[in-house]
Amino acid sequence: MKYTTFYIGVLCGVFVLPSYAQNTVVGKIGFAKGNSAAQQNNEAPRILAKDALVYQGDNIQTSDASFVIIDFTDGSKINVRPNSNFKIDTFDTSTKNAKFTVYEGAVRASTGDIATTGQDNFQIKTPTATLKGDKDSDYTVYVCKEQCNNTKKTPDISVAKVVDIKGDVYAQNRANKNEGERKLSLGANLNAQDYLTSQADSYVVMVFRDGEKVTLQANSEFDIVQYDYQQTGKKDKILFKLAAGGMRALTGSIGKKDHDAYAVNTPVATIGIRGTEYDLQCTGSCIEERNIENNGLIDDDTSGMISYVQQGTIAQTNASGEHLVNEGQISFINNLNAPPIQLAQIPVQLIEKMNSAPRPSTAPNPEKLFEKSAESTKAGTYATVNKGSAKLEMNENNAKTTEKTSSLDQEKSLKGTKLSSGESSFSGQSSDSVAKLEETPHVIVQDNENVASDIKAAQNSGANCAVQ
Repeated sequence: MKYTTFYIGVLCGVFVLPSYAQNTVVGKIGFAKGNSAAQQNNEAPRILAKDALVYQGDNIQTSDASFVIIDFTDGSKINVRPNSNFKIDTFDTSTKNAKFTVYEGAVRASTGDIATTGQDNFQIKTPTATLKGDKDSDYTVYVCKEQCNNTKKTPDISVAKVVDIKGDVYAQNRANKNEGERKLSLGANLNAQDYLTSQADSYVVMVFRDGEKVTLQANSEFDIVQYDYQQTGKKDKILFKLAAGGMRALTGSIGKKDHDAYAVNTPVATIGIRGTEYDLQCTGSCIEERNIENNGLIDDDTSGMISYVQQGTIAQTNASGEHLVNEGQISFINNLNAPPIQLAQIPVQLIEKMNSAPRPSTAPNPEKLFEKSAESTKAGTYATVNKGSAKLEMNENNAKTTEKTSSLDQEKSLKGTKLSSGESSFSGQSSDSVAKLEETPHVIVQDNENVASDIKAAQNSGANCAVQ
């Protein structure tokens, strides 16, 4: 990006200010990363850094791996994502009117005081549609042009997808020291060396590329230590670690083809499989030693690990040797040196914990799941509401006006669709309506994950920001 030196000159005894300085200040940069610039008509671009002023009429452009968070004077915030072209068309707190345009790329916005006066007062327009945000809403708008299918993108290196989730579950990658903890959502990617933590009354169901399915229960910690599948020069291998809590698993192709290629480490034993579906539940001595507060995991009456085999066989190995647990059997191991004890039934106090999350066998198979993430993105406008509600309407000049289209039909298509928290919609360049999507688009899921890391970095730097 070319840097420009700015001057305030004197001409005939009169100070000559850049024209943008005469415009209304509408906010400032709360956080900036990489190379981003703002530009007014017929003015040189201004490099954006933290605390830089932002004016009405500014056209803001971000480069690759760059973003800015704009703190507006009404309390609203907009995160302009990498490779984006964004303009502040109108921003007037006195008339309660805010209008923006996204020409390319993505923004994530949280509304402020202006939006409290009405949905029409806070609008983000794209080449195909307009998103109108309600008060206290948080949403993502992504504009994909024709060339978005051919732009350079990070390869999908994910090893698993989130297919079901409840409550608060977080992941942090041990291989990337600069990446903060990210909150998982439906459709989120999981990578090798991700460490997952689930909170109370929460769970997450994961499907791996080889068909392995795992449910992580509430108050649990789970580590994807190693996952190699169909990689050139590498043997297929799975190594998980259950550090605390419980999990339910259904074996995929890696474990079925090679029993030695699959293992789950726990504080009291290493679990191998013979093609199976099983449950593990750790309490007390089975929880990895570390300084933790009592979070409901500790139960002195059943201190150790309970294993329950739904089908197939598992092998439990520790200092006492290798012991098989067959279909329908229940095993209890007190510590790393103790042999397993076969139980007649699961302890009553653990039944609720073990049944508090769905069996992984109900999860979808991976074929279509991973195909979707690799599909090219159709040109148009994608919108997802992360919190609150909003409405996506088709731009009037983009609606089809053929002889077969009645004025009533056209009016209906322009009304668009109302979106609540977690819902997504799409408006294509050749479409005559706005379509609500069954799931969050992959491009938005991926970017929202990046937003979480970006916000974490901003907070750690001392910036005050609420867009999450």
